[in-house]
Amino acid sequence: MTKSFHKYQITELIEGYKKNFFSPTDVIEDIVKRLKKINTDLNAFVYFDEELVYKQARDSTKRLANSSPRGSLEGIPISIKDLIVTKDMPTTRGSYTKSLPVLSDYDAPVVSKLKNQGAIILGKTASPEFGHKGTTKSRRFGETNNPWNLSLNSGGSSGGSCAAVASGLGPASIGTDGGGSIRIPCSFCGLFGHKPTFGKIPAYPISPFGTIANLGPITRTVMDSAIIMNSIASPDNLDWHSLPSQNIDYSNIRNNNILKKLKVGYSKFWGMEKFFDTNLMDKVVVEKIEETISCLEKSGLAIREYKSIEWPHNPYEIFMVMWQAGAANLARKINKGDFNKIDPTFLNLLEKGNQLSMFDLMDAETKRAENASHMKKVFNDVNLLIGPTLPVLPFNTKIDVPLGFRKNELFSWLPFTYPFNLTKNPACNINVNYSKSGLPIGMQIVGDIYDDKTCFELAFLIEEIMDISDKWPNL
Repeated sequence: MTKSFHKYQITELIEGYKKNFFSPTDVIEDIVKRLKKINTDLNAFVYFDEELVYKQARDSTKRLANSSPRGSLEGIPISIKDLIVTKDMPTTRGSYTKSLPVLSDYDAPVVSKLKNQGAIILGKTASPEFGHKGTTKSRRFGETNNPWNLSLNSGGSSGGSCAAVASGLGPASIGTDGGGSIRIPCSFCGLFGHKPTFGKIPAYPISPFGTIANLGPITRTVMDSAIIMNSIASPDNLDWHSLPSQNIDYSNIRNNNILKKLKVGYSKFWGMEKFFDTNLMDKVVVEKIEETISCLEKSGLAIREYKSIEWPHNPYEIFMVMWQAGAANLARKINKGDFNKIDPTFLNLLEKGNQLSMFDLMDAETKRAENASHMKKVFNDVNLLIGPTLPVLPFNTKIDVPLGFRKNELFSWLPFTYPFNLTKNPACNINVNYSKSGLPIGMQIVGDIYDDKTCFELAFLIEEIMDISDKWPNL
């Protein structure tokens, strides 16, 4: 039986367009029909303009019919997280506040690059207010639910993007990651998502959380993200942090020599065992990750347990200084009359941020640099590190912190993701297994700084070995 268009990968859409089997208008019709059916339950999209989307689809269909595509993403539907500025679409940042501009007369560089390659911008996906936590719920839009179990949360802060892609509401989305916000929901929703080396994908306006914040692709398959990376991982004059182009073809990831060339280290706790209670980890997460490692080893991949991550400074303490300072910095731009509308968990962050001094922030930056230097030494021993992305399975959609972890500390349950925002290393999530209850379990892959391509190569190999990327939630 032929599958519906909403289940097509980017690679399949490109091939179908090339052979004139169907058009972007056909694909959009199917996605719109599905969105109308399930988005109320999911709450993945917070802005969707059907007329605008169909106009883009018709224009794309004409270009393909005239053999004049804009670029490599012609006719590919891609959604954008509600933190990323998008022309002709509101950017509310999950907030009621009107102190920050909602409408824009320009696109953020990443959106501009997608449009220049012919992508269809589907709409804006849900984020917690200002993307400040690892679950996706806000006062303005409510909870975004997990496609695999609607009573559980989708993770955050790119939870709307991940719920959309996992459910067939477009094959791809662009998310942001300041402490795990791509990898967390990708793990909960069973997707591939990549947090690049900082500066690899240009950002503008700059995040209030500074140089720990990143943009990245979210897709069902590794190859689909690789295709998007080819379009968006290039410098832009608006972002003075953006790195020079390396002319890398991320889609060239079928490396026949990868089994021989890679030195892979397995880290169960990512060096964080001194800083959180490892007894709080769901046993099934560890079991399924190690079961996956056994499968990879049987396929010929050499993996050794790596216990030499010894952070010079507690990443949590460094991260919280930078996160709280960022929240306080952002709050300066918000009218105090709007504060009664803001999520109390964000208000708590900014209150603590207001108590920090310039010296606190400078000290955190120094410690951050020393931790990054330690990671550089780690990658003298191995090419890549793998391990669990999260210590827990998806939990109740009404809460921000799973049971057992410190409820008043939003990042207490995320010890494996934020350390690599601090060090700027590339890191991705790849879905590798499922619990008995059918919930996805993600593996994190971390590479040496600037070496994003090798992360993609290993993820692609894992995807082929595990062969689970075409499993869908029952919606």
